[in-house]
Amino acid sequence: MSDFNEFFEALQESIANDNFVKLTISKPMKKSEGLQNVYVRFFTIDGKPVYEFKFRHTTENVFKKLSLVAAKVEIEKLLLNTFRTATLFTLSYDLLVMVSKTKKVSCRDTAPSFRNKLPEFLQESQEPKELDEPKE
Repeated sequence: MSDFNEFFEALQESIANDNFVKLTISKPMKKSEGLQNVYVRFFTIDGKPVYEFKFRHTTENVFKKLSLVAAKVEIEKLLLNTFRTATLFTLSYDLLVMVSKTKKVSCRDTAPSFRNKLPEFLQESQEPKELDEPKE
């Protein structure tokens, strides 16, 4: 995960500082697979941090709730195997992460796209589910 250190540090810092707005993972390597992009939102359910992933397919949306550790694994997997870019939107700045065909990771920050946080509500349901953990 060392190539993604700057990105994951910025992600954790934005949440700690209450600046996190959302994360968008986009530019699929193979458009024919039907997965267009992934949106990640952050919530606190019963005092526990939860990352809600919205997988936007051509025909449907699939939601998944993950812990921080599982979210990091999922984001890294998506960026190395399925997508080329991710944009971390915060109230202070936007961080664009790009992965080249040779798996080289580069980051650059830009002016913030959002001045306010998004409304906090879970997309799938209001009932908290058991968090998915990474399979070992």
